[in-house]
Amino acid sequence: MKLTGIVARSNGTLEKVDFTWQYCVAIGYAGRDQASVIAHVEELKAIGVPAPETVPSMYWLDPTRVSSNTELQVVGNGCSGEVEFFAAFDAAGKMYFTIASDHTDRHLETVSVSKAKQACSKIIGNLFWCYDDVKDHWDGILLRSWITEPGQAERIYQDGSLAKILVPEELIRLAKEDLKGKGTFSFFSGTLPLAGKIAYQGSFRMELSDPALKRTIQHKYDVIELPDRN
Repeated sequence: MKLTGIVARSNGTLEKVDFTWQYCVAIGYAGRDQASVIAHVEELKAIGVPAPETVPSMYWLDPTRVSSNTELQVVGNGCSGEVEFFAAFDAAGKMYFTIASDHTDRHLETVSVSKAKQACSKIIGNLFWCYDDVKDHWDGILLRSWITEPGQAERIYQDGSLAKILVPEELIRLAKEDLKGKGTFSFFSGTLPLAGKIAYQGSFRMELSDPALKRTIQHKYDVIELPDRN
């Protein structure tokens, strides 16, 4: 997969950077407080979601199904997004990141988390930041998402900071360890706790906010439901 991203640097300039990856992984259960993560695993088990083989977990995806579309077509009404960051690398190995949603089929998740994640394309922002520009204040960067359910007003869905997610160096180490040197990769970071219960959305708006540099990346997409037929 090849992508030319627009990168906003800390000095306000924009530049184009080429990213290439052979593999893509959605990292699950990647909270920095692993005791809370394990408690969450138990909650999911209670509603039929299989416990992961390992925590954190590596869910490898079709690397071509990453886009900045403003519409996402899904099968049935049991899919939902969750906010995270997406990271990719230039030819020199430098990391860049943007806002993202790991949209997942929650019904299929009770059978196989890997298949559930593969069922939906992944949406990312159309602007990137360079990790080197924010490394010194990484934990202060904020992640938020809002959802609109059919017939209802938009509401906050997730709200937290990157301090709740494992640091990029650890996420990279985990992905490399699981990939076993097969090639280049990009990754989705894992998500934040929900403000309430899982909801199936008509639209999903997400934001990455850097208070230190006074800038944001936002993206919104509408969910188009396709018939679920045998």
